[in-house]
Amino acid sequence: MKISKESCIVGGIALAFIIIFALIVWKTPAANGPKTVGDASLLVRADSHTTGSADATVVMVEFGDYQCPACGMVHPMLKQVIDAYKNNPKFSFVFRNFPLPQHANALISAEAAEAAGAQGKYWEMHDMLYEHQSEWSDVADPSAIFAGYAQSLSLNVTKFKSDITGKKFAAAIAADQKDAAALNLDHTPTVFLNGKEVDQGMTVDGLKAQIDVLLK
Repeated sequence: MKISKESCIVGGIALAFIIIFALIVWKTPAANGPKTVGDASLLVRADSHTTGSADATVVMVEFGDYQCPACGMVHPMLKQVIDAYKNNPKFSFVFRNFPLPQHANALISAEAAEAAGAQGKYWEMHDMLYEHQSEWSDVADPSAIFAGYAQSLSLNVTKFKSDITGKKFAAAIAADQKDAAALNLDHTPTVFLNGKEVDQGMTVDGLKAQIDVLLK
């Protein structure tokens, strides 16, 4: 089946509109304003994936969805911040799963990240899912693509695939979703810095400036 040039143009325009809309949604303030979380246990659990120490002075937490276009667009910004402080023992980044029901591949991609984490490559898969989001986001069954990512990370692909098909991490993902519900979160990404929701229009420099103040 041949795809016409016109179809490619229309598809490209549609994708551009989706990305622009996602960014507008992420940068639009939440209806009830930024949240401040009093119960820290809702942000970070003992088994949460974290880049730093549990005793870190500054903790940045993201509730995200790997298929969410806005999360994919914000990921490079957050990664710049994480990389800037990765060698600072007082800083830690935590990712919590918040797969949205309108995204058909959100749950399986969260399972893929967790399955890679079981083999010590959580953050590598986390980054790969976001950085290659366009490859798998609209695929009916992205399992083969995820297996390819696992192979590129030198994982045990058989175990990786078995963990995903067996929904081994469903309970862990559900626990993250339960905390998101308790926090009344209604969008992704939602980012917190020491318990206070980050302004959705925050720039890299603005976020780093806030972190620097908290580190002093």
